[in-house]
Amino acid sequence: MRVRLADAALRDLTAIETHVALDNPNAARRLVRTLFERCETLARNSRRYPEAGIADLRKRPEGAYLIFYRVAGEVEVVRILHAARDWTQLLASSDD
Repeated sequence: MRVRLADAALRDLTAIETHVALDNPNAARRLVRTLFERCETLARNSRRYPEAGIADLRKRPEGAYLIFYRVAGEVEVVRILHAARDWTQLLASSDD
């Protein structure tokens, strides 16, 4: 199964890297690489993680972050958000 990152998820990764890099650029690169790799693993086990309770989205935790995705022929990663954020509101207002 193919994994595709929506534009909003790519923007999330950029924002995460920018924020973390303010304190530690190396940690920022490692974190983004790890998040991207976790997205890629969804190709093999997309139904393993629970539904998010919003539309047809599922959520995969990774450290302090949640990877939100849907499965419909392919895996589409919709957003990657810090778990402490109001992700229900952010997902409800998401365009992608």
